Amino acid sequence: MVQCYFWIVPLLLFEAPAITKPTIPLRRIAALEASWEPLLFNFLLPGAGYWVIGQKGRARVLFSVWLLFLLLGFLQMHSAGDGILGGVYAPKLNPFEWLPTLGALATAGIGPLYVLFVAFFGSAGTEPIRNLTQEYGATYVMIAGLLNWLCCFDIFDRVTGRWMWRLPMDELAEIKGAIPEDKKEQ
Repeated sequence: MVQCYFWIVPLLLFEAPAITKPTIPLRRIAALEASWEPLLFNFLLPGAGYWVIGQKGRARVLFSVWLLFLLLGFLQMHSAGDGILGGVYAPKLNPFEWLPTLGALATAGIGPLYVLFVAFFGSAGTEPIRNLTQEYGATYVMIAGLLNWLCCFDIFDRVTGRWMWRLPMDELAEIKGAIPEDKKEQ
């Protein structure tokens, strides 16, 4: 008889974080010195920053979602057909257009693969997005980039100790030990 062990999957993806007493967050130069390495690794390969700071479950989830979105985006932009290039936002600097440039900044969050995507699907000489399939592909790639930028901010907060101050007040008080055990259940 085959037993179902699907309940183990969440345990493999997420480790229980070690809750420590709150400390004063790092500031200025100390924050930059502590966080530059995980941030660089996360930008080069999404999920590597979480891996470096020891949160392997988050690293697996981020890398999986990032890879899935890039594959979906690639397939949809590639299958648009007719040999039409276009889809990935590239910055327009001469003359300056702010909307494609913001889209390019968001998409650049995918890391070094942005250069390859721009070379294949968009640059200064390509057509604008021509059909809905290309639009979906560009959106998937942009969301992957935005997700990586958001995770870079989260890694910075976690490395510098600022993540704890984003918690709701009752959870923060519980971590600090301000709420006695007998009052927690009320």
